[in-house]
Amino acid sequence: MNKRDIAAAVLLENILRSTYPSREPGAIQPLQWSILRFIARVPEEQRTANMISNYLGVTAAPLSRAIQTLVKRGYIVQKKNAKDARSFLLFLTDEAVEALKSDPLLRLAGSVSQLPEDQRDAFNKALEQIVKDMQ
Repeated sequence: MNKRDIAAAVLLENILRSTYPSREPGAIQPLQWSILRFIARVPEEQRTANMISNYLGVTAAPLSRAIQTLVKRGYIVQKKNAKDARSFLLFLTDEAVEALKSDPLLRLAGSVSQLPEDQRDAFNKALEQIVKDMQ
């Protein structure tokens, strides 16, 4: 590993940090954004805390706190899972759907989309390889 590799890792960290500029108490936090995105993308039967936990690789305690915060703020509602009485299914409210229209990742995706196509393809392939290596 050389200095350029470490510099690239620091740049990635800075990109991720700057993606979520608002860290004040009332702002949607990065984990909460990830939860909202997950719920918006997956079929209804997969919208459980367990599925989210597995997908995001987070433990139950921080996930539960994040979900409860989103419930209290009116972004998601929980309904008993008819197929598994031990779990709840999570649903986005209209407020969450509206919030997702200004998802901070959209700004990042917009920056990626501005790259010339060959650079964008190389960037995407490199990220896919990094993710694979990190798992």
